[in-house]
Amino acid sequence: MTPHSLSQHILRKLELQPDKSYLTPQELGNLGRYVSSLADRVRAYRQLREWEVNLIQELVDRLPPKLKENTGALEQSIKQTILILRYAALGMLVDDATLGRRRLEGWLPTVVMVYQTQAIDEQLQRSLNQQLPRLLTDSQFALLKPALESAQQLLQEQQQAQTG
Repeated sequence: MTPHSLSQHILRKLELQPDKSYLTPQELGNLGRYVSSLADRVRAYRQLREWEVNLIQELVDRLPPKLKENTGALEQSIKQTILILRYAALGMLVDDATLGRRRLEGWLPTVVMVYQTQAIDEQLQRSLNQQLPRLLTDSQFALLKPALESAQQLLQEQQQAQTG
């Protein structure tokens, strides 16, 4: 699948344009690949939903004590991490790798700048990227990774803008 959700477009085409044509063999192939991965996507989504609290607590516990001193920034960074994970999970579920990025880009960079959460965000995202492959199967993590990376790019771009 490409980063630009083929299955979403295929499903929309089925819904919106049946009077124009049938799906092409390539579109049918893409739809078939999505459908065959759907059970894995649903399992991964459920696991992330069930493990979210424990996972986030583990990430916070791994933070250096110095980063925990600014409780306002820490609280905000935790909220941001939860939203990044949830949007990535939803993007994975519907096969839309850029869903999270599109939903977060209107406000996340500003909040990061206002609350000065860059250092905490960097640590939390690094730990998240280390923990998720341990919690999910290889195939589940492969499905989640594009959506997660797309959302995390916003934080990286914010950090580069401030250091550059």
